[in-house]
Amino acid sequence: MKHLLKATLIGLALGLAIPAGAHAHDTQVAAEQTAQKTASFTIEKMTCAMCPITVRKAMEKVDGVLSVDTDYESKTATVVFDPSKADTDAIAAASTNAGYPATLTQGS
Repeated sequence: MKHLLKATLIGLALGLAIPAGAHAHDTQVAAEQTAQKTASFTIEKMTCAMCPITVRKAMEKVDGVLSVDTDYESKTATVVFDPSKADTDAIAAASTNAGYPATLTQGS
């Protein structure tokens, strides 16, 4: 009987701890998502299929850049970044320094 009571109490304690931990994780994920910004850039001088790769790699080297999606057809780059570590000027400069001038077209 004591073992059953002990097992029940342990089960209840674990059952209550899991949602609290899950909630803390959800809050952390939400905070990280709100800390991210997305910016779109028009990229000049992209003339071949390798150009977007060069632009993407240059922009990804900026500390705080989380992802870069380049599009050769529209000559654009969409960048997700942490604004506490990177800004749009630094991201545009990275592309420009690689030989592909970038102009901010939209930022959030």
